Amino acid sequence: MKILQLYQRRWTLIYLPLLLAVCAAVAAILWIWKPLPPTRLVIGTGPGQSSYLELARSYAARLEHLGIQVDIVPHARPQDALERLAPGPGRIDVTFAQGLYAGSGRPAQALAVVGHEIVWVFARDGIDSVAQLRGARIAASVEGSSNRIAADILLQHAGVPASEVMFSPEVGDSAIDALSEGRVDAVIHVATGDSQTAATLVRQDGVHLLGVERAGALAAVEPRLRALVMPQGSIELRANLPATDLPTLVTQTHLMVRPDLHPALQRALLDVAGELHVMSGFLEGQGMYPTTMGSNFPVSPVARKALRGGRPWMETILPYRTAQWAELLIYALLPVLLLGTLLLLRAPRYIDWRVEAAIMHFYGELKFLEEDLARIGADEPSLLRAIARRLDQLEQQVDRMDLPDRYADRWYTLREHLLEADKRVRAAMPD
Repeated sequence: MKILQLYQRRWTLIYLPLLLAVCAAVAAILWIWKPLPPTRLVIGTGPGQSSYLELARSYAARLEHLGIQVDIVPHARPQDALERLAPGPGRIDVTFAQGLYAGSGRPAQALAVVGHEIVWVFARDGIDSVAQLRGARIAASVEGSSNRIAADILLQHAGVPASEVMFSPEVGDSAIDALSEGRVDAVIHVATGDSQTAATLVRQDGVHLLGVERAGALAAVEPRLRALVMPQGSIELRANLPATDLPTLVTQTHLMVRPDLHPALQRALLDVAGELHVMSGFLEGQGMYPTTMGSNFPVSPVARKALRGGRPWMETILPYRTAQWAELLIYALLPVLLLGTLLLLRAPRYIDWRVEAAIMHFYGELKFLEEDLARIGADEPSLLRAIARRLDQLEQQVDRMDLPDRYADRWYTLREHLLEADKRVRAAMPD
C-alpha cells in the first residue's frame, strides 16, 4: 500500500485495529481469567432441623457484610448436598460434611476442618455396651447416612454382624419417640455437642449414654474417627451427666467447596470460618479450629496457601470487594491499557519509519551511483550514459512518490540531491 494512502487511512488501518485489540484483550481477561469473583454463593445443607442449616445462616450473615449474596438450599439428606458439589444441574458451591463421608470419590475439596461431631450411642437400661446390641433394634437413619456408617463401624468393631441387628430409619425427634416407646433398643446419632436430640436422650428416663470400648484402637484403624474421652459431668455438671468418664469417638466437620470455586470466595469463606469456629465448643480446645490438619478430604490448594499466610496483599489492606477491583485494575486492566496506549502513541512512528525507509532506499541507490561515477573516467561514455539513465529512473520514481505534506521537505531535499548528481554525470560526459 502507498504511504500516502496508509497515512490518509491511518485511523482505519492502524488506530482502530489497535483499539479493537485492546478491547478484545480486556474481554478475554474478564471472560477467561475471571478476576472478579461471583457476587452470589449457594450453600447446601441437610434437612431443616439439622444444625448445618443454622451454621449456614451464620455464614450467610457474615458473607453478606462482604457483599456476597448467599442462597441456602436444604436437602433431604446431608450427603445429598455433598454430591451436588459435582458438575450438573442444581450445582451448589459450599456445604458442610462429616469425615465419615470421606473416601466416596466425590469431587469436592475441604477448605478447613471447622469442628467435630460426636458419635452418640444411647441405649435403654440393661444394655451396657455396643457388643450387647446383637439382635437389637437400632435407630440409625437410612442407608448411606453418617448415622448408619457410624453404626456399621461400631458394630463391626464390637464383633456384631450387621445382619444380626435390625436398623430403623428414625432420626431426630422420631428416634427419641421410638426409643422412649420401646420400638427401638438404641439410637446411634452423629451430631455436635449441642445437638437437641442428644440433649433430650441423655436426660430421658430409662436411657443412658454408652461409651465405646477400645475407642483408641478403633480410631487407629479408622482414620475417619478420633478417640476422645467425655469427662464426667461435661454435659451437665449439676446432674452429673455423664456419670463417669466415657471413651467416645468423634468425626470431623469439614467446610467443603467445589474445586473450581473462585479463590477469592474460598478465602472469604476461610475468613468467616475463622470468626465462627475459633471459640471452643463441646470437647473442643480454644483455637483448635479451623484447621487443615487431619482433614479426611483433599484440602483445597487455596486453603493451604491462605492458612499459611499466602494471600494477595491487596486483601490484607483493603475490604474484600475493593481488593478484588484493585487487583483487576492493577494486574489486568492497567497493563493492557498502558500497552494499548503505548502502541497508539507509537503508531505514527510506523508511518515515519515507512517514509524513512523509502527515502533511505533512494539515498542508498544514489550512493552506489556516486561511487560508480568516482571510478569511471571520461573515456568510458557508455558507463556514464548507464548511470545517467539510472538517475533518470530514480528521478521518475521520486516524482511518483505520494508522501503526506508533512514530509514535503524530505522529498524536495532528495530531489535536489538527485539533480546535483545528474549535473555531475552530465558534466563528466564528453561533448
